[in-house]
Amino acid sequence: MSDLLIEIGTEELPSSVVEPTLNFLKEKFSEVLGREDIETYGTPRRLVFYVREFVDSVERKEEVVFGPPWKVAFDEEGRPTRALLGFLGRYGARPEEVFKEKKGKGEYVALKVVHEEKSRLERLRDSFEEILLSVPFPKRMRWTSSKKITFSRPVRWLLSLHGERVVELMFGELVSGNRTKGHRFLSKGWVEVRRAEDYFSVMEDCKVIPSIERRRELILKGIEESAKELSAEPEYPEGLVEEVTNLVEYPFIVVGSFEEKFLELPDMVIITVSAHHQRFFCLSREGKLINRFIGVSNNEPKTDLIRRGYEKVLRARLEDALFFYREDLKKRLEDLVPRLSEILIHPKIGTVLDKVERMKGISRRLCEELGCDEDMRRKVERAVYLSKADLLTELVKELDELQGYMGYIYALKQGEDEEVAKAIYEQYKPKGLEDETPETTVGAILSLSDKIDDLISFFSAGEIPKGSSDPFGLRRASFGIFKILEDRDWDVDLRDLFGLYEKVENVEELEKFLAQRLESYLESYRYDIVRAVLKVESPLRPYSVIKKVKELSEVRNTEEFADIYEGYRRVVKILPKEWENSEVNEELLREEQEISLWREVRELEGRDFSLRELSKLRKPIDDLFDHVLIMDRDERIRKNRLSLLNRVKKLFNRYADFSEVVIQEV
Repeated sequence: MSDLLIEIGTEELPSSVVEPTLNFLKEKFSEVLGREDIETYGTPRRLVFYVREFVDSVERKEEVVFGPPWKVAFDEEGRPTRALLGFLGRYGARPEEVFKEKKGKGEYVALKVVHEEKSRLERLRDSFEEILLSVPFPKRMRWTSSKKITFSRPVRWLLSLHGERVVELMFGELVSGNRTKGHRFLSKGWVEVRRAEDYFSVMEDCKVIPSIERRRELILKGIEESAKELSAEPEYPEGLVEEVTNLVEYPFIVVGSFEEKFLELPDMVIITVSAHHQRFFCLSREGKLINRFIGVSNNEPKTDLIRRGYEKVLRARLEDALFFYREDLKKRLEDLVPRLSEILIHPKIGTVLDKVERMKGISRRLCEELGCDEDMRRKVERAVYLSKADLLTELVKELDELQGYMGYIYALKQGEDEEVAKAIYEQYKPKGLEDETPETTVGAILSLSDKIDDLISFFSAGEIPKGSSDPFGLRRASFGIFKILEDRDWDVDLRDLFGLYEKVENVEELEKFLAQRLESYLESYRYDIVRAVLKVESPLRPYSVIKKVKELSEVRNTEEFADIYEGYRRVVKILPKEWENSEVNEELLREEQEISLWREVRELEGRDFSLRELSKLRKPIDDLFDHVLIMDRDERIRKNRLSLLNRVKKLFNRYADFSEVVIQEV
């Protein structure tokens, strides 16, 4: 058995598309080749798929086909009739191959027919171009006269081998062969690969490391060793290692330096300039940045030329940043606030200053609900007022990744309360499910105000996320709201905030959106429990949904839950679907069991109760059904008992629609 190799050679791909493209194509190739164990490798110039011991099998499908009735197929002497011979001729079969088979009420001639499908590699050849055209790139390029052929970057070669045999694949006018190219700078011209099994050694000779994981390990090892030599610790901004790994085919570590004067800049500014714009790693010693950095080159640094080039471009960036920083320090944040009216967010939403005003109202309402003291309210109000001022600073205009952080830095420099300053930075947290929520209460309230306003404002403006499109980050905003409310145990009803807006549109769409987001946010819990809660609890009270899902999940496999579920089941089973009345006339409660159940219901209705307390209703419910006839002949008594059961059902529904919970036999 031979290995199968497919390599798609391209111009340099954006680092962000390499791994998603490998994952997408692996799934598609797996469907065609019938193998789930396809190995993937990738660099900026190649996407590689490798299948060990691949057998190019041909699928055979057996089918039973019916011919004429058995009595019509043979004459009195048992010889085939014209009807049978015509049937056999269509399939190239002989009379002795047929057999009798029942079909409906009659007996018919039947024949087993074997269909041979195309081989796996033939199917890959037929679908290859279509698969490549279906990759969901953010942007596609066209480099030939054909408007049809597009990819993230131009495709320059196709290498495809099954053992020593070239597998014919085509993409536009490009035809596969047994040639590839090595490293752009460290290898020259075309290289022939005789067998699929030789590919990795050939690549090694050509200074290419196809394995993403191995390149990542080499980069991390090189950074750690270089940092250790300088008695320093490397800083790893989120995603930078992954980005650099997919920017090089063979990594070389380069250590550079910059002038100490730039250390006047806040650490995050230097890290952002270095990482986001130059893909350099900063170094720190005892928690403070030093004037050294590490770059990862795709070319061997035989001289100081690469290092000097790195230092030159970083120096220019840092000079600009230092100039902007010093200019910004001459202005007070509070003086910039009125100018936020110059920044339009959306024609139907207004300016950033309008947003700040709305956030003031939201934060005040939140402070009231959360019982904040006067000192906390003053801090929140000040944080809201200054929250967006740094958008008008020169440094944030140049590096928008620093919004919030620069507001924090400038606020501290200008003598603002430390918690107020930190809240300005924390207003954008959490940026994802893995990110931390704000540490300060002021920051949490500010962040909620910002995100809640985004949701209500953009939905009212008709900017509702559709499909994968979410230009205003409303999915991320909703997750941030859920995470803060969960971490803080804050039960906020978003509907209470609608009154702060002149007009709130698309409320139903907003509820539907939040319900979907909650299902995604709570995906680690059983789907049936999440949906059971969302059936009765509005997603506009996210924390209430989250809390109830957690409580239900905790008791899901206990005897208490079995009592809750069985009690609920017995009640809803007898209630007519259209029954809505829940008015109970105590004078019509005559039996001891219904009086006892009514007493329990009234006691629970009058207070907050735990989910587990619902299990205590199991006994009075059973007693009622075991000793009392619900469908009494007296219509008034019958309706009164059904109304009592409806009150019981409503008690259960304060938590969930338990009919949605999937119960397995214990």
